[in-house]
Amino acid sequence: FQSKDPTTARPIRVITVDPYFVQSAIFLDSDDIVFRYNHYYHLLRHFRPGFQKTLMIGGAGYTFPREYLRTYPNSSIDVVEIDPGMTQIARGHFRLKDDPRMRVIHTDGRVFLNQTEAGIYDAVLMDAFGSLFSVPYQLTTVEAVRQIDRALKPGGIVILNLGSAISGSGSLFLRAELKTFIEVFADVRVFKVRPEYRDDELQNIILIACKTECSSNASGDPEIAALLQTAYRSEIPLDVPVLTDDLAPVEYYNSFALDLYQKSR
Repeated sequence: FQSKDPTTARPIRVITVDPYFVQSAIFLDSDDIVFRYNHYYHLLRHFRPGFQKTLMIGGAGYTFPREYLRTYPNSSIDVVEIDPGMTQIARGHFRLKDDPRMRVIHTDGRVFLNQTEAGIYDAVLMDAFGSLFSVPYQLTTVEAVRQIDRALKPGGIVILNLGSAISGSGSLFLRAELKTFIEVFADVRVFKVRPEYRDDELQNIILIACKTECSSNASGDPEIAALLQTAYRSEIPLDVPVLTDDLAPVEYYNSFALDLYQKSR
């Protein structure tokens, strides 16, 4: 449906699949990115310079895949979207067009990871956790993270968006997912998409996981430098179990975050 961006009042078109959160949006008057968290996927050019091939799990409105194709003309992207109907919506209402540098695969993200060739991607971008009601637990577990690691080339990276608080009862999912990625990857960094939010507020959190040490160098690129400034440097307790295929209570964890959100309205 159509609405207005609350920050700029510019007209937008949005996709929502639950009662509370919008999963994708585009401006009707430009190709500018609506949601701030999508900008963080551009950190791939800082943490994985010279990348050529990227996998994105979660298409929805295809906001970042379209941005990727515009921004990186010498690179290709595979997009895994479980729902062909969502891709049809993106084609009809979100300006998605065919491009020889973009391959769209309609399947479950975990199934794709289990079957894909090893060592073929420079980066894996995850945007499948946009609703607290329907986080696909099979993509959160240590077994899934090992498959992501297997799909990456040496020096590859993962950039993951999730909704969580950083502290308090609403942070259980973040703490579990962070611990799970640390189990597999050499270096994992956390970024607050909105640094002005309190740590106990529900917000977009970005995890960046590197197969080797993540670059700590400053960037001369103003966009990248601004994003790097939002790195979260305080310690996050890893006091919940690693998520596994046998036990991944993400719905339970997110019920606390949803309760926090409802109380804040």
